[in-house]
Amino acid sequence: MKRILLTLIIAACPCLLFAQPKRNGCVPGREKRGYDQCIVIDTARVRVLYALNAKDIKDENTYIDLGKLEVGKRVSKYSSEFLDLSDKEIIKWKKEKGHKGNVPKSFFMGGQREHKEHWSELVFSDYIIHAGQLKEYACFPLWAERDNSSYTEPYPQMKWQLANEQQTILGHRCQKATCRFRGRDFVAWFAADVPIKGGPWKFGGLPGCILKVYDVQRLYVWEAVAIERGTYKISQYPDKLYPKSTRKRVWQLQNKYNEDYWNAIGWMSQEGKSRSKIKNFEPLEKE
Repeated sequence: MKRILLTLIIAACPCLLFAQPKRNGCVPGREKRGYDQCIVIDTARVRVLYALNAKDIKDENTYIDLGKLEVGKRVSKYSSEFLDLSDKEIIKWKKEKGHKGNVPKSFFMGGQREHKEHWSELVFSDYIIHAGQLKEYACFPLWAERDNSSYTEPYPQMKWQLANEQQTILGHRCQKATCRFRGRDFVAWFAADVPIKGGPWKFGGLPGCILKVYDVQRLYVWEAVAIERGTYKISQYPDKLYPKSTRKRVWQLQNKYNEDYWNAIGWMSQEGKSRSKIKNFEPLEKE
C-alpha cells in the first residue's frame, strides 16, 4: 500500500524525483489558475523581456524565469513569458486534439531544470498596474491552490536616489539609481530613451525604463534581454478564481509555502508523521 501511495504521489508531482534547492511545491494546476479563461484588458505596442537570476544571460535554459513588462494605454502588466508560452501551446494543442491525451512535456515551461517544475511566487504571480493601483494575482503551488487570491495596493512609491554611474544594456545608455524598499536595498539601471516606463515585478518610479535591477546581495537579479515592438494583448486572470485578500495575507502565505511547504498543505504520512522541513527562505519583500 505504501508503494502504491508513493507511486501516486510521484505521478501527480514529478518534481519530487529531483532533490533541488527550491523544493517548495510543484507547479500549480493550470485549470486552477484559469489559464484558458483570461480576458484581454489592453494592448501593448512595446514590451521588455527580462531574465530572472540567469546563470548565462545568453541561454534561456539557465533562467529561473523569462518575465515580460507590457505597457498599454491604460494598464501595465508584469508576468512570466515562459508560463504564457506554455499556456498558449497547451490551449492550441487541446483544441487540435479535442482535449484527449496527456499534454506533451515539450509544452511545459522553459528555464532551469531545477526550477521549471517547481512553484515560485515570482513566476506564478501577475502584477497589473492601473490608475495608480497595483493588483497582484497570486497563484499558489499544487495542493495549495485553495489559497489563490488577489489584492490591490497603491502603486509603491520607491524613493530612488540617482547616481552618476552609467552602463550600456541592449545598446541603451543606462543610469544608476538606488533605493531601499520593504527591507531590501536595490540597485537599478534605467534607460531614458526607451519609450515606456516601469520595470520587472513592482519596480518603477524612475524617469525611464528599468533594464536591470537587483538587490545588493544579488539574490534576485532581473536583466532585460530584449525590447520588442509589435502588438501584444494584455490579459488578466478571471477575478472569480482569485478572491480578494490583502498584501499582508498573500505575503504571509507565500513565505509559509516557501519555508515549509509540506506542513503548510497539511501532508502526513500513513504513520502520521509530518514531512515538514523548515528552510531558510529569503523573501524579496522582507516586510
